[in-house]
Amino acid sequence: MSRCTQTEAFRLFSALADADAGRLTGASLLGPALPAIPPGRLTREAAEELAVSVYRPRHTPTTAGLICYVVSSDGTPVAWLTYDARVHTPPATALTAYQRAHQQRAVAALSGLTRRAVAALARLRDQRDGRIPGDPPDPLGPSTRLLFAHSADPTLTWWARPSGDLDTTRAHLAALNGRNPGDGQVRVVEVDGFGDYGRHREHLELPVLCAIDALAAAHELPASVIGDWLHAEGATTTDVTAAQITRAFTDAFAGVHPGRRCFAEAERDRLGWTAAMTAAGIPLRYFDTPLYATSVFDRTARAIRMPSPLAGIAVFRRTKQAA
Repeated sequence: MSRCTQTEAFRLFSALADADAGRLTGASLLGPALPAIPPGRLTREAAEELAVSVYRPRHTPTTAGLICYVVSSDGTPVAWLTYDARVHTPPATALTAYQRAHQQRAVAALSGLTRRAVAALARLRDQRDGRIPGDPPDPLGPSTRLLFAHSADPTLTWWARPSGDLDTTRAHLAALNGRNPGDGQVRVVEVDGFGDYGRHREHLELPVLCAIDALAAAHELPASVIGDWLHAEGATTTDVTAAQITRAFTDAFAGVHPGRRCFAEAERDRLGWTAAMTAAGIPLRYFDTPLYATSVFDRTARAIRMPSPLAGIAVFRRTKQAA
């Protein structure tokens, strides 16, 4: 494992990936080969708790309370995570100010696990408990699905089918997990059918997903097309609300067209080029439609290909024109 910066190490902690930043390290116990982790200045009881997880016999079934990830500073574990996604700060005989600073940031990193990390722990819990979190999504199906948990218990998940109505979706989630999922209490772990937005966005908010579903239903589009458009416009890495997405879509969507040339011809007509050339007696064949199509899609429009078996492209006007 190559060395990394401490900033990179804290990012890797959130993904439950091994990290070596010199005096700061992170070690995963999720793999078949368990690393040796020195107890350093841990108290005897904490060291024994660590040893149970690190030196358990191979193929021993995991439990919610076993340790799955350890962050160490100057050779002493300062924070660890258990299989139920709980963060712990093990007691030590003494920690330096440097180690305590690492501990504080490690707790923050482990408290903000990535979706992939939570999904991995959720699958392990399903295996331990012999449970099935519902029907998994059909990769070829047209509907959207989401795997969710209550924020208080992020590894206990259910598959659900959202709708364009936020209140209806919340009621459906509450019926599945027996808890009232108010704002900030739903943790979306995985999604299917939301295109590149669902694949690349780290923090997925239920109101936004419902807004995408509502727009898709209202305009007879696959939600994946809207997700691809959002990703192309930068919404994957920018926090935008459901209302902002709805307004932006209304302003940008220019319909579904058979291809780029067909939309370019429609733009040519809309902007008056056809009428002007006809009035001037210039044959329309002298209008370079392919070149115009290239210019339109390079600068002012964006084409999102419709998924199979649908044909054509969904066209969106760019929110910012290309230079």
